[in-house]
Amino acid sequence: MQRSTGSALRVAFAHYSQPNDISGVTTWVLGMAKRLSADGVSVAIHFWMAPDGQDQEPDFFQELRHQGIHVSTAPRRANLKADVLETLGFLNQWQPTVFLPQCISAHYAAAAQGGYQGLPWALTLHSDDPAYWATAKSFGGSRHRSSLVCVSHHIRDEFNRRRIDRPASVIPYGVTVPVTPTEFRTDPFRVVFSGRIWEHQKRASLVIQALIKACRARDSIRATLIGDGYARASCERQVAEAGLCEAITFTGPLAADQVQARLLESQAILLMSDFEGLPIALLEAMAAGVVPVVRRIPSGIPELVDHERTGLLVSEDPEEAARALLRLADDPDLWQRCSKAARGLVAQHYSADGSYKQWRHLLEELDRQFDDAPTNPYPINCRRIVSLRRIDRKLHLQYRTPTKRTTTLRQSLRTRIAQIKHRIKRLLNRHP
Repeated sequence: MQRSTGSALRVAFAHYSQPNDISGVTTWVLGMAKRLSADGVSVAIHFWMAPDGQDQEPDFFQELRHQGIHVSTAPRRANLKADVLETLGFLNQWQPTVFLPQCISAHYAAAAQGGYQGLPWALTLHSDDPAYWATAKSFGGSRHRSSLVCVSHHIRDEFNRRRIDRPASVIPYGVTVPVTPTEFRTDPFRVVFSGRIWEHQKRASLVIQALIKACRARDSIRATLIGDGYARASCERQVAEAGLCEAITFTGPLAADQVQARLLESQAILLMSDFEGLPIALLEAMAAGVVPVVRRIPSGIPELVDHERTGLLVSEDPEEAARALLRLADDPDLWQRCSKAARGLVAQHYSADGSYKQWRHLLEELDRQFDDAPTNPYPINCRRIVSLRRIDRKLHLQYRTPTKRTTTLRQSLRTRIAQIKHRIKRLLNRHP
């Protein structure tokens, strides 16, 4: 079927929606969609609704619609193929010139199916997560005709190491840099955690243990956890048992302006994740001059945190993280040096304007590919879903019935082993 040229740029996102979601990917999707729409681009977001989020639409759906963004929703189906067919139905109806699927296996499979017929799309690797590598393995090859985008140089290097048969570019997240940064204060010296309070990836148990140790050691330290998640109740219980409810508080999810207000009152941010891409919460904190104390992991974090220059890197031992927080509270010169350098790094390399310009350039390039194609990709074939052949089995895990979590016990054991390991290391360093 022949198609007309000169079409207007139409960008469709596909993402998930769940109650109180504050993930970095969601923050990026909503921010990018709003900015594109403000620039006159036709934008749609198709939300995959988990079972616990189908009863009522989130308030921000109406906000998006008021800004001219087309919002549609679909409940999760019983299996991957059914969700792929539903997503293809959305694409055939709205007919974007560029498709940006996020996070959900069915969205990537639908994108690849469209890619076979000439629909330009981009696969964004947001994290050094096994699920993303399974996605890249299944849908990142040249036959799927996607553009590949990594949010950090570490992820691109890992991508190249895995020998996927096409290059990937790096477009980091960008954030707005406040006009006035935070200031050094000793009483109280405020520490913040911002994000999902999960044991998986975020290691909430390490965060709360480090905060308890730091607050016990110094009455002037106050900590705030911004966000929510299944590990929050356990963290609150540990704080109560430690008698530190006044020193360590939980806000729940906050609006973006409220988060920034909290950051501008804080002196340090703590992050103890197992894996990350390029944490937006960390970028926002550094932009405000908040000094990061973060776990040394292979990720985009070392691209942001240069030890003792833009922040402090620590191991997974909560005692070491607590000592780093105390060190910052006791050393205003170190804090001032790291705060200034962290803010300068974000302003120079991770600004919202800079990131948006790179994405806009890519989207216009993909839109030209749509215009130059000899035939229209629509309607995308829904009868033979070729993209589901030989995909990684991990991509079907979203459709398994959840089992009782044993994660907390396993992670607690890992934490204890890490503490013993680092104590032995310190003893060996004392007695060479």
